[in-house]
Amino acid sequence: MSEQETNKYLERFPTTGSDSSELQADQTNPAIRLYGRRFYKDQTPVEYLAEFLLVFASAKNQNHATNYQFQFALGERKDNKYCYFPEDRVALKLFSFFSSSKLETRHPVHRKAYLDGLEVIKARITGSEQQKEETVRLIQSLFGGFVGVAKNRTWVTYSFLPVTTGFLARELDWLHSQTKNKELKEWAEIKDYFAHDRHNFMARGGELLYLQIVNLFTQTNSDWITQKEYEYLENRLVDLQPRLEKSLHDMLEESASQLGGLGRLVEKALGNIKITDELKSANLGWVPKASHSEALLFAMEMDNICLSSLGALDKLDLLQTLCCMQVLRSLCFQARRIDNAEKTTQGFIGNYVWVVTDPDAKNGSPIRQMAQISLDRIESLLYRVLKNKNISKTDKYKEAEKHGFLIFRKIAKEIGLVIPLRGGGQRFTLHQGLLRFLVAALVAPDERIRLTHFYQRVFAHYGIALGGQQLAVALDWCGNESNDHSYAVSSNSAWVEEALQQGGFLVELSDAVSMVRNPG
Repeated sequence: MSEQETNKYLERFPTTGSDSSELQADQTNPAIRLYGRRFYKDQTPVEYLAEFLLVFASAKNQNHATNYQFQFALGERKDNKYCYFPEDRVALKLFSFFSSSKLETRHPVHRKAYLDGLEVIKARITGSEQQKEETVRLIQSLFGGFVGVAKNRTWVTYSFLPVTTGFLARELDWLHSQTKNKELKEWAEIKDYFAHDRHNFMARGGELLYLQIVNLFTQTNSDWITQKEYEYLENRLVDLQPRLEKSLHDMLEESASQLGGLGRLVEKALGNIKITDELKSANLGWVPKASHSEALLFAMEMDNICLSSLGALDKLDLLQTLCCMQVLRSLCFQARRIDNAEKTTQGFIGNYVWVVTDPDAKNGSPIRQMAQISLDRIESLLYRVLKNKNISKTDKYKEAEKHGFLIFRKIAKEIGLVIPLRGGGQRFTLHQGLLRFLVAALVAPDERIRLTHFYQRVFAHYGIALGGQQLAVALDWCGNESNDHSYAVSSNSAWVEEALQQGGFLVELSDAVSMVRNPG
């Protein structure tokens, strides 16, 4: 591929908003240049979703706090940069997480603010002292039950599960090492030691996924949707943006409204525990303009999940998996645009293949071997593309791998798409939870489709080959030079059907016809 063709796939959305440091990173890190700003290996699955929803729900105009909230929009520029204004929830985090956080990073000022805050909350509760203490502990236990990420962190870097708008919070880091030799006694003295711009955990991956969907709704280039594998999506495009915005808004504002309301009461009571009087802006990065195709698949799948009658926590679990799958899909889509060393794939615009196997497939079985070969070829592609001469402007690849190549296997293992976690024979697989996800994402609520059509959709969206013609295409892509498709076509997919049946998704009309149904 020529440099001119490559540059076409590197065009950015949005085209403004980069400062000099971002431009420098763009030139010295081929992964950022290729995939956007940015995917990073240390971001956890729940933080991809939390950051995505945080950008979606936040104001995107400094002067009007509610402008562009709950919208897929860039909003207005500040200093020629697109940005948003997220809440930090520092008071709520202190109240909920301080007592269980990393002991050595609990500063005496934090402790004093925490104890004072407990007294403020108790003063607003009626009853005896014992009843007040029990009520406070109950509220703390309730909020603590919705922790998304804790690990070995200090309290302010904990993340909530994004079950309600009131739990959406930007990343804050406590600069513990800088306070060790300082005499700090009051909350006002420690405000400058909270950093809001490190992106260590909320590492921009959720921002990137958000920008993909904004890019989708800004462009109209979807000619590929007329291909027979994608024709069923055309009717769903009508009013997709307002429908998706409303669904996400309702999920965040209504499904857990009482929980969010309780959080707001605690924050109001602890109003003196804050870092700034005004919300600090966060700059948005960029995505490749060419990402609108995978963004359309992403938005359609999100729409199916949001329209289901599942509870809020079940939806969040599926959306978290969806965000992870979208990261993996985005890496492969963009890599294949640049690297043309692999074959094309009939029935899938991504032009790559993930061959999956039964988690219990025996060592040495043909399908297990194909799943291993498929993973090897995907990882070779992702590694090779970072060194493409039209992409790389540096020989410093170690940092680039953290933003590209290494992410794929890490996330794939975290969601169970790749097994085992360690050792040889690593391969693609589908466990019961991932099959449930594929039904929820690819089959509309209460829709029924033939099992063969379900296989076709799974391949058309993710390049996952489950059986039949899709496995024949996969065999070609994985390098079968003999062109012998007999194994692929006759491969036993009974394990998929059994898993679908156990999940209540398979309806057998006859020996020859089975339907996949999303009960909604």
